[in-house]
Amino acid sequence: MNTYEKNYWGLYLDFLTAFREWKYHNLPLSLCVHFPTMINGMAGLEQSLVDSSYAKSWSDGKVLQGRFEAFLPIKEAVKVNHGKVVYYDPLLGIPPSSYKQLSSPAESLILKPDITNVKKKQIDGAVIKGLSQYAADIEGQARKEIKRFHSIAGKHKNHPLFGNRHFLLAIKKQIEKILYFIEGTERFLMEVDTSLIVFGETNSIDTRALALAARKKGIPTLCLQHGAVISPFGYLPKVTDYQGVYGRYEQTLYESRGVDPDFLPILGHPRFDEMVTRNNLRASSFNKTLGIHPSRKRILLIDHHTDKKMTHQILDLLLVTAPEVELIVKIKKGVRAFNGYAKHKRVHLIRRMHLYDMLPNVDAVISYESTVVLESMLYGRENFVWKLKQPCLTDYFTQLPVLTYSTAEPLVEEVRTFLNKRSDRSGQQSVQLRERFYIPSHQKSTLLLKALIAYLRTS
Repeated sequence: MNTYEKNYWGLYLDFLTAFREWKYHNLPLSLCVHFPTMINGMAGLEQSLVDSSYAKSWSDGKVLQGRFEAFLPIKEAVKVNHGKVVYYDPLLGIPPSSYKQLSSPAESLILKPDITNVKKKQIDGAVIKGLSQYAADIEGQARKEIKRFHSIAGKHKNHPLFGNRHFLLAIKKQIEKILYFIEGTERFLMEVDTSLIVFGETNSIDTRALALAARKKGIPTLCLQHGAVISPFGYLPKVTDYQGVYGRYEQTLYESRGVDPDFLPILGHPRFDEMVTRNNLRASSFNKTLGIHPSRKRILLIDHHTDKKMTHQILDLLLVTAPEVELIVKIKKGVRAFNGYAKHKRVHLIRRMHLYDMLPNVDAVISYESTVVLESMLYGRENFVWKLKQPCLTDYFTQLPVLTYSTAEPLVEEVRTFLNKRSDRSGQQSVQLRERFYIPSHQKSTLLLKALIAYLRTS
């Protein structure tokens, strides 16, 4: 745990302590606040987190989970074994075809924040609901909670966080949303007999509200790992009863923050099973769709949702130095940022093609530090990774057997060297990956998850 992370958790525990009695329906509202946005944009505060002000309190990172759990609501002993398995959809990422393998459609329910734009069910025969269906008028309650919040915050005017006007305004914006989801989750759980809730994350306002409401009612909860743990703040602390992980790396990380390994099952993720089970796009169809000759080499570039500069630099260098290569860009957001490349014959801008249709049909992948790197390595593809410029990243990409680059020039040079020599290291690479970063036993994630779901519903 570096100084930045120590200070971050120090501020967070200060916040939970100061607002311990700020509750709604006996749920601590402070636990539902999306805390990272409290830090972002506060002039001077994020930079000050590199100072050692909290270092003495966090000499051992293992205290984090225990300190956090002291604020969780008391868990009821009663639970419903015969109820639905509820899959809460945000970031869950389970392929539609996998749900029927996990639990019977008659015993399954897909829950979303809102179902306004949902056009089809994800499980034939299963129910799909939205928390918005259980919404209540909370405008009056929101005004009361804002007053209570300001009353508590007024006692801590000298605190570097609570005394900051940005913090007060940011909290005010979140309160109504927090109450909305607490009301929705509690009404949902009163109406629907639930034996288990499966999450994709627990650090957003809606997922945190649902996880805490389930805990209060004694309903078992399980969270899947939704992506590579590049920053600890999107994954820690553990909120659900069980936190599924990709592999031993994540087990070790959670243990180092005080989580009992018995509650950290290695599950991988069902979507990774599709690397083997999915009927991927044939090479001939892929080439025809993109207009690429079969003999041409091709590089897949993974676009970052906000930082476009590095991808542009890499594209520009490859266009000049690697004329024999087709450049395929998988765009997340901001397609207009690539308008300057749209008419270039060797650049192919892709938005909707499935990643697993692309990986078998490219020679290498260029990406920022993302989950795609792990997926493409498991596929046996060579990866060239550029470093994110963010504070407090984990050591995931220093441990992963892949090289990372701070600038575009050396990355592109290594790409050219690889394309010219083309050595196959995929077999050795796969063994290294499985030992630490994915299911070492090579079992299917869907089957591991199915067994755990059955256990949690009956234990």
